[in-house]
Amino acid sequence: MILRQRFILLLLLTVLLPLSLCKGQQYSRIRADFSVKVKTPSGGQSLTMGQVFYDRNLKQLIYYLSFPGKEIWITSDTMVYQIRNEKLISKTATFSLTDFTVFHLALNSHLQDFGLKNTTYKAEQVKRENNLVITTWRPPEKAREKLGNILVSVKNKQLFGVIFQDPKGIVIRKQFFEEYQVINGLSFPGKIIEINITNGIESYQVTTYKNVVVDEMENDSKYFYNTSGLRL
Repeated sequence: MILRQRFILLLLLTVLLPLSLCKGQQYSRIRADFSVKVKTPSGGQSLTMGQVFYDRNLKQLIYYLSFPGKEIWITSDTMVYQIRNEKLISKTATFSLTDFTVFHLALNSHLQDFGLKNTTYKAEQVKRENNLVITTWRPPEKAREKLGNILVSVKNKQLFGVIFQDPKGIVIRKQFFEEYQVINGLSFPGKIIEINITNGIESYQVTTYKNVVVDEMENDSKYFYNTSGLRL
């Protein structure tokens, strides 16, 4: 149970930014088939599969799981819901997540710079390393006791990697974006590799997206779930 709850948070936190972004106007919806493989330092492993739906105007990120069992995971505003057999299993308060995911960034054309141009982070160094352009983004001075630098690398004008540092410069998280697809002009990664590092120990998560559809006119009910009546 602990491993599964940890996985839910890792999945919803994929491509999480520390500060808010401004909104774009280009695309509205995205859905995809997804699979997530998680491996913890203790050797625990899990596989989860299903479909994900996101409408940037409705601001709900909804996962419909098909494996290992049927469930619905919803992040809406500052709450995360887990639903099974039409019953609420868990309800977790958190800070707002939906604006900071790969879906929101891609739909608003902010993925290349990881959305950092629209935050209070500042680009302080840009360098070329082989076929990568690497930009170091530094948090505002008043936040440097809690936040470290973020290094963003771009390859062929697409986001390639993101490295998070703590205030002391120690790497605590890495993300790599691969196998890009272009759907109706929208560039979207088909594979995201995430490495979380705690006290030098690494845990891995690999997320894949297939059959990506952008701005579809059908399946309206899949993009919104009425959470007002959900009670534990």
